[in-house]
Amino acid sequence: MLEVEVRYRVADFEAVRHRLAEWGVGEAEEMWEADLYFNAPHKDFRTTDEALRLRRTGSSNRLTYKGPRRPGLTKTRPEIEVPLGAGDQAATLAEQFLLALGFRPVATVRKHRWIHRLHRHGFPMAICLDEVDKVGTFVELEILAEETQYDAAQAALLHTAAELNLHDKELRSYLQMVLEAEQGRSMSTRDTVHSIEPVNSGTQAQPPVDVVSSETPVVETIEAVRAAVAAARQAGKSIGFVPTMGALHAGHAALIRAARAECGFVVVSIFVNPTQFGPNEDYSRYPRTLAADRRLCAEVGADLIFAPSVSEMYPAPYRTYVEVKELDEVLCGVSRPGHFRGVCTVVLKLFHIVQPDVAYFGEKDYQQARIVAQMVRDLNVPVQLRTVATVREADGLALSSRNVYLTPAQRQVAPRIYQALLRLRERVATGESDVARLEADLRAELAAIPEARVDYARIVDADTLQPLTTVDSPAVAAVAVFLGATRLIDNIRLK
Repeated sequence: MLEVEVRYRVADFEAVRHRLAEWGVGEAEEMWEADLYFNAPHKDFRTTDEALRLRRTGSSNRLTYKGPRRPGLTKTRPEIEVPLGAGDQAATLAEQFLLALGFRPVATVRKHRWIHRLHRHGFPMAICLDEVDKVGTFVELEILAEETQYDAAQAALLHTAAELNLHDKELRSYLQMVLEAEQGRSMSTRDTVHSIEPVNSGTQAQPPVDVVSSETPVVETIEAVRAAVAAARQAGKSIGFVPTMGALHAGHAALIRAARAECGFVVVSIFVNPTQFGPNEDYSRYPRTLAADRRLCAEVGADLIFAPSVSEMYPAPYRTYVEVKELDEVLCGVSRPGHFRGVCTVVLKLFHIVQPDVAYFGEKDYQQARIVAQMVRDLNVPVQLRTVATVREADGLALSSRNVYLTPAQRQVAPRIYQALLRLRERVATGESDVARLEADLRAELAAIPEARVDYARIVDADTLQPLTTVDSPAVAAVAVFLGATRLIDNIRLK
């Protein structure tokens, strides 16, 4: 079979959805997809114009080979798709099988997709509305056709696109756009937090490599990390820094890759900071996985891990702490008093120890990133900040080291947190702005999740984090939800 498709970049989906409704097209199939692309052992798919991907849609898994494209007004190529077993284990086995054969992972493309199926101009076709992490929103029209139907299928797609008033054709694949986003975009940080993707702004950037050492070197003292940074600076390298508490996952990997793309020397700190945990929180049982963390750091290109002891960071008697007023008194600051005092203290100490040029934070911890940006501004800390978009599982759950605490039943319902945020954003996009009503509905939807206890569900100003009455300026919806004893946070921008 031939896959015949055409893709257009759009600002939003409202006009397309309205047109499809006029045509009587039914409800869309909504799904979250994660496509892991591989390169071949003995040839470069970038030069042969082929592709191999492992796709996860919910619990289902498929392996797809795409042959070279043929010239034309649409993207047309042969496709072979093999359904695999369902679930995490099947996906892991498929990935291990490909790795054993020498295939190399390239990148993962994650998207939230709505598929409308219809019959038009003589063909069954799919019209996909795609929110693709890192690159934007698109409408993709697709027909699976026999070789003899190619010309007619191409004409049907182009005619349908014209009827939908689609004009901004995108010729690149999602994979190509994601790779370009990871390698080519930057944004300087002022006193507010802006979401960016991995960047490459200068000559010191280090390209990804296929062969890396099995573990990244670890130093445990302030003296040792400062000596390593000084040597890197002497060699003319800029310093990128990713502060973490360990138990690293793909979200941390995205931060390290962003640092690797922009900086010549990348330091990752791994320190479970006791001052940001309350007396009844999970400090003692927080996952500590240094061996696995070293391997992940090596795979994504970190140069050095700084893993200090508590006594190294807080020598007795310790009496100095840092607070950012007002910003730390809302959202997580209400239910976790003193948390951001501990965060600011340790981050400022790490900035003074490592002295990075650029530091990287994840947007999943939106309040934390905003508070750190304010601290850097107010105290004139000579560091640029980057925030990297939240990395999610295929079903939308934001990656977190605490996800390991979830029971299978809790893990199954956890994606409903992000789904509730997406529905909220869609309501705001269609014109609803009353915050009290939006918050009440969001809280009710979250409370309906089995085993859920809502800590907060608020819509706040994106800069001040203060409550709003109407959504008429840049805003963020932020939630914290307990599933059993596990507290999960998430957020989404509304304007």
